[in-house]
Amino acid sequence: MASNARTVISFGKYRAAHQPDQPMNPNAARFAGDTDQMVAEDGLESWVDGPVDDRLEEPAARPVFGGKPAGQHLWIVTADDVLHAPEACIFGQQRGAGFAKHSNLTGGGSAFVGGEVAVLDERTIAITGSSGRYRLRSAEELKAIEIAFAESGYNVWSMGYNQDTNRPNTFETDIDPEWISL
Repeated sequence: MASNARTVISFGKYRAAHQPDQPMNPNAARFAGDTDQMVAEDGLESWVDGPVDDRLEEPAARPVFGGKPAGQHLWIVTADDVLHAPEACIFGQQRGAGFAKHSNLTGGGSAFVGGEVAVLDERTIAITGSSGRYRLRSAEELKAIEIAFAESGYNVWSMGYNQDTNRPNTFETDIDPEWISL
């Protein structure tokens, strides 16, 4: 069984500094089935600790996206867990939007924040803080999430935060991701 001890600690620090969790954004577009609860059989999983004990220096090559990465997952921080699931999956295809939504991970319940994650290799992930349903409240909150993922045992690239729009960047944004250092 995979460990989640570091994940519990790192995201516990985030939760303590970013209370409270929030209901689903009432202004997000609605689709049939967008609050249907995903379960493990649909691909819903709890985040587990990564294998990184010692942080790497920033690699010379940055990942390039320019669109949704293959196998992209959605992630969500709830009061008790950090959940993730594939965005493109059979469960999502059977819903009105044609893919899973962050609200499917929560069944429409409250959460702190959500985003997207791409697994680049077993040690390295790339994240966004992009969710229409459970939005980041600030650039500072994204920094706390980046640190929580890194402290949970991963090398982390982040698409960052756009101060001009006051929204996180997405994988579709034409910018270089940022290496997260602890």
